[in-house]
Amino acid sequence: MTLGAKSRLFRMPQVDRQRTSVPMRRRNLPSGLVVALALVVVPGLALVGLQTYQLRISAPQLTQNRAWVVHTFEVITTAQALATTVRDAERSQRRYLLSGEDSYLGIYQRAIRDVPVLLAKLRSLTYDNAEQQRRWPELGRQIDNELGELQRTLQLSTRHGFSAVQEFLRNEAHFDVMPTIDALLGAAIATERSLLAERLARTVADERSNANAARASAALAMVAMVLGVVLLMRAFNRALRAETARGAGERRFDLLIDGVADHALYMLDEQGHITDWNAGGERLKGYAATEIIGRHFSCFYTEGDRQANVPQQALDTAARTGKYAAEGWRVRKDGSRFFASVVLTALHDASGGLVGFAKITRDVTERVQQQRALEEARTALAQSQKMEALGQLTGGIAHDFNNLLHVIKNAVAIVLRRLPEVDPDVRRYLDMATQNADRAAGITQRLLAFSRQQPLEPKAIDPNKLLSSMTALLRSALGERIALETVLSAGIWTISADINQLETAILNLALNARDAISEYGKLTIETANAFLDESYAGVHAEVIPGQYVLIAVSDTGSGMPKEVAARAFEPFFTTKEAGRGTGLGLSQVFGFVKQSGGHVKIYSEPGQGTTVKLYLPRLAASAVDLGKESEPVVARTSGETILVVEDDEDVRTFSAEVLSELGYRVTVAPDAHVALTALGNLGAVDLLFTDVGLPDGINGRQLADEVQRRWPAVKVLFTTGYARNAIVHHGRLDPGVALIVKPFTQSSLAAKVRQVLDSGIHSTTS
Repeated sequence: MTLGAKSRLFRMPQVDRQRTSVPMRRRNLPSGLVVALALVVVPGLALVGLQTYQLRISAPQLTQNRAWVVHTFEVITTAQALATTVRDAERSQRRYLLSGEDSYLGIYQRAIRDVPVLLAKLRSLTYDNAEQQRRWPELGRQIDNELGELQRTLQLSTRHGFSAVQEFLRNEAHFDVMPTIDALLGAAIATERSLLAERLARTVADERSNANAARASAALAMVAMVLGVVLLMRAFNRALRAETARGAGERRFDLLIDGVADHALYMLDEQGHITDWNAGGERLKGYAATEIIGRHFSCFYTEGDRQANVPQQALDTAARTGKYAAEGWRVRKDGSRFFASVVLTALHDASGGLVGFAKITRDVTERVQQQRALEEARTALAQSQKMEALGQLTGGIAHDFNNLLHVIKNAVAIVLRRLPEVDPDVRRYLDMATQNADRAAGITQRLLAFSRQQPLEPKAIDPNKLLSSMTALLRSALGERIALETVLSAGIWTISADINQLETAILNLALNARDAISEYGKLTIETANAFLDESYAGVHAEVIPGQYVLIAVSDTGSGMPKEVAARAFEPFFTTKEAGRGTGLGLSQVFGFVKQSGGHVKIYSEPGQGTTVKLYLPRLAASAVDLGKESEPVVARTSGETILVVEDDEDVRTFSAEVLSELGYRVTVAPDAHVALTALGNLGAVDLLFTDVGLPDGINGRQLADEVQRRWPAVKVLFTTGYARNAIVHHGRLDPGVALIVKPFTQSSLAAKVRQVLDSGIHSTTS
């Protein structure tokens, strides 16, 4: 058989081809043709039926799984609300006792009313959970004990005053049941989170099972259909040779191929040119039979696949093994792309010679998109859990860690001041200790920035003015081998941000760019007004639609692959060799921008450089007040009296020592109760210098409120190694609050104390 004969044998008649009708005797279809038809049609019908059955069976189960997830979230939020309400009752009762303000009493009374409602709701939500039901009676008793003691101390204050309450708390036997309440609610929440994890896993497993079943059934149907097509072709060829009326057989073949409407089913010759085309191919790929027959099937592949010789590899594999199956992107006539599942089967004649290929293409874009959305949801959930865990870890250790660094730094500073003639080697070691303490403090600060727990002091900022003022610093940091260019657009909006953190973020991006440029290169910083619309926010869930100022930092460095860029903002992740950075620079940028209500995006390709875009929210025009920068504070003293309140003995000792060296009169106290007693004996002091976190139930903010209620002229300076919610809300320092973060130096403390003493602001209330 010649090549021309083989091609004619497998070519479908064209629409404009003359067809003739040849009389023939009535006969039954050949048994092989019947089997082939069954293998094509029955699997398709079975696939449709199976998918319909799966939808009817699995949809209610998936709905029920999601309902259980929502129910678990409701239990967790109710338990958290109950814990918060009990805490509110305790805090507002204490504040009322300290201040006598009726607003605190109202909060306390509302909390008492809400507690039974929330507890009853918990019992109702968990009626089918025996483990949880066993917790509620004990929780109710402990809450009753706590509320009862709060009521008793309130009555005692009403009758005999705050001093009687203090005396009662010192001398009477009473127990703090809040840890027990927190433990019970924590255990309940942990149980529900475990259930949540199980239910999420079950939901994902059910969805995966359905998807796997659908894929398996589709694959089996596809194999059966391919086998049916192969048998069909062979049976049809035998029928053609047996029948004298060749035209009738060709018409039946047309009807069969065009009947597979949702698949592109066509044939190729030995070189890959299209010889036959069905109606499904026209619907799927957009080509009419007259346009596509005779062209090479590689026109359906992407440019990248053609350059990689994927079409020829598919033909070679099918010719060698009998079949080639794959999934990948394909291109329609109009240039649009779809994700296809393809099967290519080699066809042979009776003597075993290759005569062409049968090809089936199916559009599976929707399935791939669903799988991708599920993977993105899993990734987002894992990233959120990782961020939450890191934030909890950072907040838990930051206060104590910064206290330790504070003692180390100031101990070294005092030694150096008191021993000016110290041995040079000893001085070098002490300098090394100071440098490493500063480095550790920087790492802690960057971790706090990443976990969005640093106290921000936002001010109105003109981005163009800020970048202009940083030009000299950036040129010095980049060095001579890297050119710096700033493209500052006119009419840039004002933003509200912490200026020090924003400068640090821009400097971190510049240093990262410097390290990415091996020899000579360029760094470009641009500003522009931007609007992130609803469609953008729909793709980036954390973005709030609105007006932003864009600060884009671009470099001509080595760039990074997609998988590295995806992890670039993770803390401690770095591609640099050991000893070059901690991997916290970009994490600080990420945390600062997110805490400021903004959005950050990174674009990078290997060999093409990197662009990091910072979107910071526009400040409303009514709130813009750039003002003048304050003059530097001169650290002079006038012999004022300062009360230092600090629970850590070492920190307290060094703070008092430093202030005494500065010429102030210093009194110390380990907690709020001792501080109030000392103030009562002294009459008043000029400055209260207190840690935010204090023991025995009264924190530094509550102490400051009480001191200023009794002695309005006393000024307040807070210190902390970790900004707790007592003075920081929504990531921003409360208005009117003066704060110095540990570890601090003698010079920074001297300047801050002088600034507070010389200011005209006395109140710390927000």
